[in-house]
Parts: sequence; C-alpha cells; structure tokens
Amino acid sequence: MLKFAISGVLCFICAYLGLAGKNYYDKRCKYLKDFSEFLASLRDGMSYANDKLPQIGRKFISGGKGAFYTDLGEYVNAVDNGNPTQEEVKKCFDSKYVSKSDKVMLKEFFCELGKFDYDTQMSRLNMTASQLKRTVEKAEKERKTTGNLLPKLGLVLGIAIMIILA
Repeated sequence: MLKFAISGVLCFICAYLGLAGKNYYDKRCKYLKDFSEFLASLRDGMSYANDKLPQIGRKFISGGKGAFYTDLGEYVNAVDNGNPTQEEVKKCFDSKYVSKSDKVMLKEFFCELGKFDYDTQMSRLNMTASQLKRTVEKAEKERKTTGNLLPKLGLVLGIAIMIILA
C-alpha cells in the first residue's frame, strides 16, 4: 500500500512538472508578444502623437497585466528618476521567461531608447521589431511543440514510475 501511495505522489509530481514546463513556454510567448505590442504602441506614439517615452509607457501599462507590463513599469519609473544605467535597464528586464539572447535584445533596445534623433530611433525601432517578429515566431513554434509535449511526457513518466514501483 505504501508503494502505491509513493508512486501516486511521484506520478503527480511528474505531471505537475510537465504542466510547469508548459506554463513557462506560454508565459515566454506572452512576454514577447507584449513587447511586440509595446513596440507598435511606441512607434505610433512617436510618429503621430509626439509623446515622450514615459507617457507612452504609462498608457501602455494601463492597458494590461503580465510580466512584461511589470518590467516596463520598473523601466518607466527608472526613466522618471533620471537616465537609467545599463545595469538598471538589465535589472528591469531580467525576467525568468526570456532567454539570454532575448534579454540582450531588450537591454540594448531600452538602453538606446531616446538617445538618437527621430529617424535613427525609428530605424532602430523597426529593426528591433523585425528581429522580435522572428523571435516571437520561434517562441510560438517552441510553445506548440515542446510546450505541448511536456505535460504529456510528465504524465507518461509518472505512469511509468507507478508501474515500475507497483
């Protein structure tokens, strides 16, 4: 009886870990998509409304919730307090849902934001948007393949452990 209880607990743990892995891929996709939406909002705010970065950021933050919105809020507060250093920007966007290369892209973009003339800024914004589009497509593909496979794999592994221990 004790073996059955232990194997049931181990099966539950394996299934939970599979769901946690799926959750990671889902949140990574959402984070990157929110960043993409912010870039579109930033482009519109700079082009048409001639708003400043903190105003655009606050408008965007008020429209949603999630990890990117929280990180962007920290960045906007850092901009309000003065010109943020690279370390402050890196700290703002140090999310567990993005890869190292994504963190580098975020840090470079937000460190350079507002440091160039309008045309250069817009070209860098468009370049980042195209790079981000490829990254979002890759993350979406990973979410569909690996993210959907992990819960199934966790459950199968848990059942295998139950069979072995029983």
